[in-house]
Amino acid sequence: MPGEFLTACKFYFEASVITDKFIKEISGLGVENTPAQEVHGSSKKGVISRQATPTVVKFTNITIKVIATDDKDLYAWYKKCNEDMGDPRQWMSNRYDGSVVAYDQQGTEKARWNIKRCYPCKYTGPTLTASGGDMANETIELVHEGIERIL
Repeated sequence: MPGEFLTACKFYFEASVITDKFIKEISGLGVENTPAQEVHGSSKKGVISRQATPTVVKFTNITIKVIATDDKDLYAWYKKCNEDMGDPRQWMSNRYDGSVVAYDQQGTEKARWNIKRCYPCKYTGPTLTASGGDMANETIELVHEGIERIL
């Protein structure tokens, strides 16, 4: 019998830099391994040898969209890791372990994806529209060294 179904609306992202954010969306929790599928050679009577072989694992970037506030910590994190003017980039010392957590209806942690040594490689500020009624959003894209579902 399957466990409790998790809704997609009860979640959070944690990392040393991200504290008390209202997160609108998280996407890109993916891992892939595209196998090498090539012909390795031809033998007697023209028999072709083919084998699907695992290759290097690739991790997709994680995109996090948050409700914008007057707090500039996401942009500051991005700037520390990527600024190429003035002070040298500080990306090595600003890579953090993080996690995405999904909760059940009672607020109990039911699923967790741990993310190894992530840092932002892209920052997008809000789209502002005079006639719009939506909240302003900021988006960061994280590159990382691995993801693992532990719960």
